[in-house]
Amino acid sequence: MTATSQVTGASIPDLQRRFRMEDRLSGLLDDKIRGRAADQSGAAPSLAERTASLTDFLIAELGGDVVVRDMARMSGGGANETYGFVLDHGGESRRLALRIKTAGAICATDATREFEMLGVVSKVLPAPKPLAVTEDSAWFGAPAFIAEFVSGTSVPTFDVPKATGLGVTYGARLRKSLAAPFIEHCAALHSYDGWDADDLSAFDIPRAGTTDAIDWRLAFWERSWEQDKVEEHPAMLLTRQWLEENKPAADRISLLHGDYRNGNFLFDEETGEFVSVIDWELCYLGDRHSDLAYTMLPGWGSLDENGVFLVAGLVDTETFIAEYERRSGLSVDMDKLNYYYVYNYYWAIESLLGTGPGHAHRRLTQLDVMYNFISGLGGRFVGDVNALILEDLNAAHDS
Repeated sequence: MTATSQVTGASIPDLQRRFRMEDRLSGLLDDKIRGRAADQSGAAPSLAERTASLTDFLIAELGGDVVVRDMARMSGGGANETYGFVLDHGGESRRLALRIKTAGAICATDATREFEMLGVVSKVLPAPKPLAVTEDSAWFGAPAFIAEFVSGTSVPTFDVPKATGLGVTYGARLRKSLAAPFIEHCAALHSYDGWDADDLSAFDIPRAGTTDAIDWRLAFWERSWEQDKVEEHPAMLLTRQWLEENKPAADRISLLHGDYRNGNFLFDEETGEFVSVIDWELCYLGDRHSDLAYTMLPGWGSLDENGVFLVAGLVDTETFIAEYERRSGLSVDMDKLNYYYVYNYYWAIESLLGTGPGHAHRRLTQLDVMYNFISGLGGRFVGDVNALILEDLNAAHDS
């Protein structure tokens, strides 16, 4: 029997024909449909069972004597079930992290893509170095990968005022030390030209000078909405139409983090040292303006002591753009930036009003309370994106 979407009743072949995107991401959404039809019952593995499975996997991968110790479940993150552990092997001890994909994540992500991207970007900027990956769910119940464990904090705990909303408030001392590397690493990522010689076989490569990259991303999020939504929303129809009618071609193809913001980098709170960029599960290849617009969304920012808006809670908008252009050697096109503001609201609304509540409604996630709570942010984003589109339509009318 052919698996069908519980929401639309459409078959997998029909959805594949309607929404053309990267092959692996299409397969990822296919697997979500198949997984919903499978029996998901059964107790979650214990820590001892996880340790035993990890030990067996590493013996198969590395050979020789393998000891896994000090394994512990890590908090945070909805896309991965994450554990820290120490590996003793070959006379060395290493602190590593195991990341197992979760079926009820608010965004569907691919372990091999994240693993491959880390292998490239860890040569360009501070990021966890990958060790091993498996797509065989027999080991951990889902695809998973292992990477270097990086110590640090993502959110300040002292000497700063309490954060409001989603914007992390760093305070003047930390802003001074973190803003420059935050911009520098974003610039290094987007300007890196050597990626075409690296192994990125899990990615389809969009062509510069075309709309390939945004075509594929729009198809991915639109199909995600079709599969996961609880009900239709007029803002999604309006935004999708506007995005389709205004697509800009990418002047170059860059490596993109997909979620480059505060909360997704680690730092040493005492010294103010920027340690590592983390959480690469939404990575892809495309137009740098997509990453930049996402980073600059008001939801990630905060106001300084003088009421000035700070991108990602770190630096004012004018300085962020000027320093990015200086460090990367790449220009920032304001029209493209405005387009990708709308695009990033679109996929955020899809996740917050579609996938998250849909998974909670169908009891596919242990984060049902959180997903229902943050759906309110989706409502705020609907207002923001409607205002952006109305502003564009009024500008077009006036001209």
